[in-house]
Amino acid sequence: MKNLLSLSMVLIFLISCESAPKSNGFAKNNSSTSFTMGTQASVDLVVELDKYWGVDYDKMRTFFVDTVKSRFEAGESFETLDGFIGQVKKGMIDNPGDQNWSMEGAFSVDANGAEDGEWVNAWFLVDASATQPKRVIVEYYFVKNGKIHQFSQSRQVRLD
Repeated sequence: MKNLLSLSMVLIFLISCESAPKSNGFAKNNSSTSFTMGTQASVDLVVELDKYWGVDYDKMRTFFVDTVKSRFEAGESFETLDGFIGQVKKGMIDNPGDQNWSMEGAFSVDANGAEDGEWVNAWFLVDASATQPKRVIVEYYFVKNGKIHQFSQSRQVRLD
């Protein structure tokens, strides 16, 4: 009986111990040394935003903080929501009929740094048009407290 009790206690101790979450990666400007998968809620926020992108600018505003920092693939950068929305509108006007984007994937990474929040990486396949080649657009969104605080975008031309 004594051995059974001892064995039970050891098993309870081992089962109750938390194992450290797996992590990897680094960011040069981030003091954290731990990256883990983020939450589905941050990914869902970006997926929901995509439904309104270039369609309902008032609804788009609800996804961002007023001081959102943004950088677009051609180098334009803004530090206000008005600047960001203005650039999205400009892109829609400058490329009429060129908005056949397909979100191909998204995931969230938690940098576990001093600043709480998660980076969502989303990528889109964009069909060729009369004015643009086929391309992949990669976007990063920094999500904190259910709002987007930073946005950056890059572009890769596809020849296939």
